[in-house]
Amino acid sequence: MRFPKVIRLVVASALGLFLVPATAMAAPSPAPTATAVAQNEPRPGGVIEGKVANVDYSRGVVTVDSNSQGRVDVSTMPTTSVQSDDPGYHTLTDVQRGSRVQILFSRTAGKVIAQIIRLLKR
Repeated sequence: MRFPKVIRLVVASALGLFLVPATAMAAPSPAPTATAVAQNEPRPGGVIEGKVANVDYSRGVVTVDSNSQGRVDVSTMPTTSVQSDDPGYHTLTDVQRGSRVQILFSRTAGKVIAQIIRLLKR
């Protein structure tokens, strides 16, 4: 009588191994909605011009005081271009508190993302 219990246990285990993957494959994953995709796509933003109030180099965020838009936190990316009338290559470290800047930006997922930062003469 012991033998049938073992067979039942093996059969139940084998069925469990086959049924779990089958049910996991049968459940479709939710597709991204059009709204979620549209919110993550970059959209043209415009231009911010003003004075740099703060630069967080570790987070890559420049805070700008603009006369027209108030205080704005602008995120940077590795592809953000920093330009100046001075010759040579410029990086985010050239942007300092008190610098006058003009920032061409886009909006992605509700964030302001700098595409080009132009350092202006005082």
